[in-house]
Amino acid sequence: MLERFTQPAIGASPRRFNVARGGLAAVTIDGALRELRWGLLAPWRGHGGKRPPPIYTADATAIERTPLLRRATRCAVHADGFYAWLKIRSKRHAFWIHAGDTAAFAGLAATHADDGIESFAIEIGPAPPELARITAIAPVLLEPAPWRATEVSTYFADASHDDARCIEPLDEHPRLL
Repeated sequence: MLERFTQPAIGASPRRFNVARGGLAAVTIDGALRELRWGLLAPWRGHGGKRPPPIYTADATAIERTPLLRRATRCAVHADGFYAWLKIRSKRHAFWIHAGDTAAFAGLAATHADDGIESFAIEIGPAPPELARITAIAPVLLEPAPWRATEVSTYFADASHDDARCIEPLDEHPRLL
């Protein structure tokens, strides 16, 4: 599950170490850099029905058969990594999975008529073999780049933490996968 990601400094947007769901992030749509909310607002279900939760990730195989995703505009979500958890024996370990300074995730952007707020979802697909031990899914990169995984502390788990401590290796000799 993709819950947080990291973002390099882009234009006037500062470096982000902990972009959480529902937060604003730098996204490029049709060559223009904008800040959009992470989470597409889903349509209402029937008369008086409840709205499903926002769409934060879009499975690449579901885009064509989901009307909201099919009508959305393609975009580039500026990101250089994301966080994932791996259970080793009985303990959960946190990893920052990163793909280089200039990486960008494939995304889908739309403005919902109910709130008029531009928002986006990150396109995901199966994790490449080098990440399969840690996670089953990974964001789709716009341009291929090698993924690296560095074990980090759980400091990033608090959405209010948005500084370099989020991606510091856990110890002096980090475990790289």
